[in-house]
Amino acid sequence: MLQVSNHIKKCFLLLGLLNVIYFTVYLLKSQTGSWDGLINTEPENLNVDLEQQTDPQHDGHDYGQEIQKLLDEVAENKDNKHWLHNTQLIHTSIDINPQDFFNDTTSKSAWRNKNTLFFDPRVTLALYLNHIRHQFELPESNQNQILVPFAWSDWIDLTGLNADLEKPLDQRNNCKWVREFSIIESSVPDEVLQCCDNKDITPRMLEQFGFQRHEQLPGFITYGHSVKRAFQKVRLAQAKSYALTHMPNPYLILFLNKDGGTYEVLVDGNEETNGRIVNTGMMNEFVHRNLPKDSKTVPDKWTFDPVTEFKALKKAVKPHILAPEDDVLGMYKTTHKKGTSKALPLPAEAFDYTAANLSRQRILLQRLAGQKDLTKREEIYLESIQESMNHHTFNEWPYFRQATLEFRNDPGNRDGDRGWHYDWRFFNGGLTYQEEGWTPQERTTRTTIILHRLLRNWFRFAEEKGIVTWIMHGPLLSWYWNGFMFPFDNDIDIQMPVLELVRLGEKHNQTLVIEDIEEGFGKYLIDVGTFIHNRDISRRENHIDARFIDVDTGIYIDITGLSSSKAEVPEEYYQLGMFEKDLNELIYNDRRKHFYTLDQLSPLRFTQMSGVPLYVPNQISERLTFEYINGMVSTEFKDWHFVPKLNLWVSADDVKAAFDANDYKVGGSVVALRTRLTNLVLEMSDEEVYMLLKHNEAILSEYYATRNLTSMHAEEKKFLFEEADPNEPRNFKRPLAVIDKTMKEEEKKKYIEFVNKNMKMTLPLRKPLFQYEHEEQPQHHHEYIDNN
Repeated sequence: MLQVSNHIKKCFLLLGLLNVIYFTVYLLKSQTGSWDGLINTEPENLNVDLEQQTDPQHDGHDYGQEIQKLLDEVAENKDNKHWLHNTQLIHTSIDINPQDFFNDTTSKSAWRNKNTLFFDPRVTLALYLNHIRHQFELPESNQNQILVPFAWSDWIDLTGLNADLEKPLDQRNNCKWVREFSIIESSVPDEVLQCCDNKDITPRMLEQFGFQRHEQLPGFITYGHSVKRAFQKVRLAQAKSYALTHMPNPYLILFLNKDGGTYEVLVDGNEETNGRIVNTGMMNEFVHRNLPKDSKTVPDKWTFDPVTEFKALKKAVKPHILAPEDDVLGMYKTTHKKGTSKALPLPAEAFDYTAANLSRQRILLQRLAGQKDLTKREEIYLESIQESMNHHTFNEWPYFRQATLEFRNDPGNRDGDRGWHYDWRFFNGGLTYQEEGWTPQERTTRTTIILHRLLRNWFRFAEEKGIVTWIMHGPLLSWYWNGFMFPFDNDIDIQMPVLELVRLGEKHNQTLVIEDIEEGFGKYLIDVGTFIHNRDISRRENHIDARFIDVDTGIYIDITGLSSSKAEVPEEYYQLGMFEKDLNELIYNDRRKHFYTLDQLSPLRFTQMSGVPLYVPNQISERLTFEYINGMVSTEFKDWHFVPKLNLWVSADDVKAAFDANDYKVGGSVVALRTRLTNLVLEMSDEEVYMLLKHNEAILSEYYATRNLTSMHAEEKKFLFEEADPNEPRNFKRPLAVIDKTMKEEEKKKYIEFVNKNMKMTLPLRKPLFQYEHEEQPQHHHEYIDNN
């Protein structure tokens, strides 16, 4: 009896200890938001190859073969059952009445005479591509001087305003409504909301906006960013109101081309005229050019297909190819050279940016301004130099602004999204915001599409322009695991040497980048901050130097430059062995206290992520362990589990479906339950993998789409990493499970062959966003509901 009592006491003591551990981990995680203190597993448990573990199970089935049958079914895609994996661009055309877009019609059905707005990217892109091709083909054409009109309402979807525009003017939402659904103290004046009522718009302002009467504008006009948190419906309306009336136009439109090169046209900078298609006569000209000679009547239905127009442009006009002198660091030449590792050395001079550099640039631009009119981009670049010289880190004004959201009282914002990951100007709804017509899985799919296309189009643009960048922070850790983005993270962080950042600002700021039309209709704005020339640590939110913004969603890539500066290196870099004080090394930093030596960065390694060729820094394991203590070994994070046999991160709710609930609901603390589930995932049998794939269409499609690339990345890791020897002395003070491998000569040759064979741009792995949102998700939404 005494022995039983002692056993019971020991059980309670163990249970208490587990709870203490859990609360310690929970507190650490809640305070840091990092991977520190999460469940650890040994690295040799990872990346188990499915095909090597296909022993028949106890019921006589070879589940490896059963899984292959599922994959074959996805490939066959009978009756379009597995529509999600098919990323081919479809629904490329639309039929409309072109007369509805004439600029000289009095018809009430014409869009220039309506109160509501029209948007479809297929019409905009087809019209512009046709217009551009004919401009290029003119005998007197100068390809560097082609001007096109522009209005944001033709390029991003503002039809969310239509519900308000359909109402009588006195019944529309006004600034009082904005205030009601913003978190603002009663004593704070309305001016803080950057809002004016429709009735306060003058006839001159109405004309500049490109409209004929007040009824064509929303009930309130947003003319700037409000720092006050707001409900999603207000943030949406503010963004669209601003884009309709006040948002500055880009300076240049650049069309990417998967076959190499770009097509580029300048945006007409005349701010006295509004460039809406329905005001410019662009449709009139299109019909005049394309109407058959024997026809005198304009048909009331015309097919617009931007893919057809883009192919015609490519056939008629050669794209712009990067000149060798613009390939400053030799990146374009290196990536196109066969038979090498494509590693890219970075010169120390690329990180050196002094006051003398700044002064010299200002003098040259001021002299140039005395000789000719500066372009809009030259003007803004000169202004950024002057502003940087007039301000320092304590009195800079913040450049980038986010869509700060109310996260407590908005019923749809159940995940507490604070809006920090959206550019407020292009905000088009929270990634996880719960609303009718969307499931959580569909939201995750949409997020994955957005991030994949952002990554793909940034690195395609960067390669075409010879801009050297590499992934860092969360994306680098995510790349380490399986060569893909984490499904639970919406951050993409890239870095570049400061001279590349300056070149980006001088040559490409305010460029609207259009993805290859044959792959999708994505549009991205390059926005470079005013204070990129100040290189010490930012005190006023200017940690990010530039952004590559998806204008359809407001999601972006954060771009930071690295340079030498007078910033003081935090002591932890020396304490943990990242740097050695007595070596007197050159150290570079961004504006958020991230510091690096040149050999930690250079030479950059050529790899791929999500089927996109890109660069990663030279030294990886110590940097990742420094930033994320357990990030390279923890297979569970934020209720997502890494499934070795799939090489994928799967949510806890989804992965539980593969097991008997009694297997992981074993009692004990929350940590004990999570540990048990983690172990089950790591020890998954082929039967459990089969059940997971068979009953979850989204995971099956994801596995089908990614399996070849994740397997290839697992092979790549064998070249780059090896298990750390705990007995080997190291300067780095944190324990390493994995270290960067030093390859022998024979292995280097094999690695070069591997890189040249595998590191290539694949076809898009995700559907085009417009196609998914507007065509296929609404069509298949009911199927998802029925199956769940």
